[in-house]
Amino acid sequence: GLRLTNRGPAEFKYKVTSQRVSSGLPRLDHMLQGGYYRGSNILISGAPGTARTTLAALFAAAACKRGERTLYVSFDEGAAQIVRNLASVGIRLAPHLKSGLLTMYSTRTRGPNIEDQFGHLRAKVREYKPRCLVIDPLSALSTKLAHVASADSAQQFLDFLKVEGITVVNTSLMEGLNTDEATASGISTIADTWIHVSYVVQDG
Repeated sequence: GLRLTNRGPAEFKYKVTSQRVSSGLPRLDHMLQGGYYRGSNILISGAPGTARTTLAALFAAAACKRGERTLYVSFDEGAAQIVRNLASVGIRLAPHLKSGLLTMYSTRTRGPNIEDQFGHLRAKVREYKPRCLVIDPLSALSTKLAHVASADSAQQFLDFLKVEGITVVNTSLMEGLNTDEATASGISTIADTWIHVSYVVQDG
């Protein structure tokens, strides 16, 4: 069949605020002079095992403690496994799921059409109406796609979230110590805050 999509208005307008929201980690909040800007796009990139998911979950837990509806989208693991694993490092998401403040949606990338993937995420956002959003990892949406196509679709989706005033934390998998701006999902150039976590090798 035929499907029409709306790429959004030609002029990009959205509200800007100086309000900060906590990252969930006091020392990181101090480094960022109070936390992330409300309504901004944050990218946390790094190799496997560098605590990308932990940092994203801390943000989600802090948002729920403030009483803000939060949507956690995972392309890696099921919700129950995520909750169990994060509990082992002291992040308790189960109470927020029970209260309804937190909604977790776990899925896999499907098919070659990146527009369908982001269109489905837009529908979830409209359904749950979150104030905060976590996508872990956003780079999963581009593993089998051309860089230009995935970056364009990611930018449209992040623009949609910005217009809606949603604070979003994305994670992105980057191998090794590479910090090239062309991340797997190509979103580092349009993220408002980019945090790259890495290993530091000492004494071999």
